[in-house]
Amino acid sequence: MSHLGRAALLLWIPIWASCGAADSGRIPRTNLISGSTGSSWYRIAAAISERTNRAFAGQPITAVPGAGGVSNPARVGLLPGDIGLTFIPFLRAAHRGEAPYRRSFPDLRHVATLLRNKLHLIVSQSLPIASLADIKSQRLRVRIGTGPPGSGEEFLLRESLAVSGISYDDIRSWGGRVEYLGSGERADLFRDYHVDLITFHAVDPSSLATELLLGRPARLLSVPDEVREGLGERWSVRSLTIAAGTYPTQETEVQTVGLEFGFFATADVSPELIYQLVRTTAENKEYLETVHAGFKVWEPLDMLHNLDVPRHPGAQRYYRERGWIDQ
Repeated sequence: MSHLGRAALLLWIPIWASCGAADSGRIPRTNLISGSTGSSWYRIAAAISERTNRAFAGQPITAVPGAGGVSNPARVGLLPGDIGLTFIPFLRAAHRGEAPYRRSFPDLRHVATLLRNKLHLIVSQSLPIASLADIKSQRLRVRIGTGPPGSGEEFLLRESLAVSGISYDDIRSWGGRVEYLGSGERADLFRDYHVDLITFHAVDPSSLATELLLGRPARLLSVPDEVREGLGERWSVRSLTIAAGTYPTQETEVQTVGLEFGFFATADVSPELIYQLVRTTAENKEYLETVHAGFKVWEPLDMLHNLDVPRHPGAQRYYRERGWIDQ
């Protein structure tokens, strides 16, 4: 069984109301499964949940931490009745039962696509590499900090290394190590010089990445063309760029990869609740820009981006009312 498969198995064992509060008595308490505490996903989920709850007499949605975009669909699929955040290609894979999932979750529904995360590979200036492949050619004793198994950064790191002909076991055999930690914990390791390379899968500009690049001599590493092409073919990962000047001392464009993330739910989640969640998101762009800078380049119509996963009826209702879809 793959490392990702084992991680998935472990997971198995607001808006201003326009016309008064809706009736929340018939809506069950619903979790919104996000990312690790302190992550941008958790912050976004908490902000949208709070605004959505303003449309109800009660507070039916609660944002809670999750293991990450790869794992969240399995968690919600096995324990229906919740909402989650995930990467859109993995929502499709989970719905169909394709790798990295060992079974299908046909009751999963697309709700709304939000922002596009980009892989950030931050390396110490003292690490003598121009690409991940140099770790193999030099058999470097590299210390890496990444997210928990099932998170976007851990998945993209592992798959990028694999395309470069490197496994975690290889890194360990060369005297290195891989630490699986939440955003804040692995940032602390980098600040304290306990890791040489740290990964984030985040919307740019990332305030945490900015802080780390200012805190010690470090740089962003590009993802080579062959790695980006390989990830695109296998996982529908997008080839993206981080524009020059996005971060301190970043004078040139950085080539990288990334995935769009968004809300999903199971078919049994209240259509009224999903409707209000979608309405909140679509009609509060200015507020969301204060939650995360990534919303400045996001438009409500981006919510429709999907990869052939059926839409939740509550989302369909709102998009139909706006004239964005026909049915």
